[in-house]
Amino acid sequence: MKRATDKVFCGKALKVMLLVFVCITFRFSPSTFLALRAQAPGTAPVKVSSEIQVVHGKRYFVHIVEKGQTVYSISKAYKVESYDAVTHVDIHFLHPGDTVWIPCRYQNATTPLPVEQASPKSPQQQTTKPTNKDSRKPVTVPPTVTHPTPVVHSAASGDARPSRSVGSVVKVALIMPLHLGEMEEISTTKFDIEQRGKRTYHQFEFIEFYEGIRMALDQLAEEGINSEINVVDIATQSADEVKRLFNEHHLTESDVIISLLFRDAFTQAAELARDAKVYIVNPMTTRSEVCQDNPYVVKIQPSLAGQVSTMLDNIKSERPNGQLFVIHSGNKEERVILEEIKKQLIQRGDLRYTLFNWSQYAKLTQFLKANPSSSVLSIYNEGRDKNRIYVSNLLNRLASFKSNTPTLYTFNDWTRELPDVDFAQLQQVGYHTFATGWDMTNNIHVDFLKAFRTRYGTEPTSTLASTGYDLTLYIVGGLAKKGTSFWLAPTLPSPTLTSPLHLIRSGEGLENDRSLLYRLESLRFIPAN
Repeated sequence: MKRATDKVFCGKALKVMLLVFVCITFRFSPSTFLALRAQAPGTAPVKVSSEIQVVHGKRYFVHIVEKGQTVYSISKAYKVESYDAVTHVDIHFLHPGDTVWIPCRYQNATTPLPVEQASPKSPQQQTTKPTNKDSRKPVTVPPTVTHPTPVVHSAASGDARPSRSVGSVVKVALIMPLHLGEMEEISTTKFDIEQRGKRTYHQFEFIEFYEGIRMALDQLAEEGINSEINVVDIATQSADEVKRLFNEHHLTESDVIISLLFRDAFTQAAELARDAKVYIVNPMTTRSEVCQDNPYVVKIQPSLAGQVSTMLDNIKSERPNGQLFVIHSGNKEERVILEEIKKQLIQRGDLRYTLFNWSQYAKLTQFLKANPSSSVLSIYNEGRDKNRIYVSNLLNRLASFKSNTPTLYTFNDWTRELPDVDFAQLQQVGYHTFATGWDMTNNIHVDFLKAFRTRYGTEPTSTLASTGYDLTLYIVGGLAKKGTSFWLAPTLPSPTLTSPLHLIRSGEGLENDRSLLYRLESLRFIPAN
């Protein structure tokens, strides 16, 4: 133990000596040292500009971007947060020659006030500004200035996509498998119609997704928002077929692409969209990885981080003095979700918790009895057969409590995944989950189902229809009302959405961080948050 302590001391002493040596050798002044610290690794030094521009009585430093500089390095040099820097372009695509404005209120600026002006070199017009992903504090919005709609994607060579103006026709491309070649497989005999629900057809689900989009476009048209939709059927989801259809149908000339494709095909489509600087929407996947390394991907399904946050907030609210037991099996399938839960629990610091490996299941009951007001969050996933046995054993243990029964939480809806699950036991343990069906206590859900039935003569077989409806209202409506700048701060109040939608930067792409948690009560799900 003594030797380890000495090793740490020597390491710290060596770092201090090296720092002193560097400072003495190169004669850094304090300001120079701070300026160099402000640079992100691999970025060029930033010289603070003396040019100041006044807009609506507020002063801004005007900084012209040089090669190797980033929003992070520029904002640090001016001693502001990165979200305070105002640009005409997407912050992920700064190029030499772009202009960045920095509010002078953070500086002891002594430069005389120049004459107020509003020119193309003025801070961009926008009502909201995305916050730094590591900060929750409010953002001060720059002043509104009259100027042409900003170009979101900058390119020094002049190959940026032209910005679309507010109110112009929104061009939507939809590429999806309609399974038109399988239409003959659909049976309309009386027996098969009565068996509906036991046999599903991809044609119905995917066409319903389009029907949901169509409903939203018609609703937007009633509000004066015009759009064009280009629907492309893809029969074989291969990379070559995706490339062919993108070229043949000019999909990258759209304002937004909606892509109902599976893993490999979507990866190819996302690469083509990125090269053409067009945003592409994935309405189905739950994998956050699709947002990595591609700022043009828009993921509609709720993010894992958002779901974990929602669930932990509810646990804290319902049982503030209890203990949380996170049950897992320790396999690699659970690793991502377990790490996210651990990270948020550590950051919060307001929940007592235990990570419980199910291999020690015999000890679970005694642990729960020793910790009244407990909550159980299950992420166990060992495959369908083992999961069925596990669920039965877990529910038997939790339901054996005569009083102070632990509350059970899961991310996946067991009532849908396990048709033979005991509903009475689930209700006894106050079951909470992110339900995937229709909420008949929600007036918006009921109204959507009525409108769908009125229009198409039947109710949708899945929530894909409402997913298409929601994302179209949100994104097409946003592009029409805000123009290209919508992608800089993709927020849009829309009280008629069937599911909450709020896009934030995740990795590099955009991801929905809102979700609805439900609890089982009187053998039906009701909102829990």
